[in-house]
Amino acid sequence: MRGRLPRPIRIVYKRLPNDIREIPGVLRAATSQRLVIESPIVVSRPMRESGKIVADNGYLAIWFVYRNRWYDVGKFFDRARNCVGYYCDMVKPTKQLLRGSSRTAIVTDLFLDLWIWPDGRYAVLDEDEFKHGLRRGQIPRSLAFEAQRQLARLAKRTKAKRFPPAYVRRIEPLERPR
Repeated sequence: MRGRLPRPIRIVYKRLPNDIREIPGVLRAATSQRLVIESPIVVSRPMRESGKIVADNGYLAIWFVYRNRWYDVGKFFDRARNCVGYYCDMVKPTKQLLRGSSRTAIVTDLFLDLWIWPDGRYAVLDEDEFKHGLRRGQIPRSLAFEAQRQLARLAKRTKAKRFPPAYVRRIEPLERPR
């Protein structure tokens, strides 16, 4: 993975069945197994967990996109760049991380998500969307089964304080707000 870092990149994100979005970001690190991308959070309305806003316009995420894993991880920061938690999308594993120098390979969302608070508490998100997508045939049953299995595995690792990894917990934004 060549090229100067950091550099602009777009995360190509597919929400099943065929909603494809491109999210701007800055590629901070790239290896054959992982991309690290810093990206502003842009939402139509604030996302809340347990009554607290965890994602809003002006917030920031540092995404870890992996090769051949069933998840990605975003470390979320508020406007003051304090960590508010970690967002894990269950995704279809990709064999290729980059599609050219300015875009990721397509990251295909499998609906289920895991929110992890900085203190280690966690919540499973979007189970209704997952069930709805399964009923409508938007997600093949084999992918759905594996997404559920991998989510349970991540939840178990989170409960045992083995997830998210230390390198995810340690990372900070490139710049703090002034």
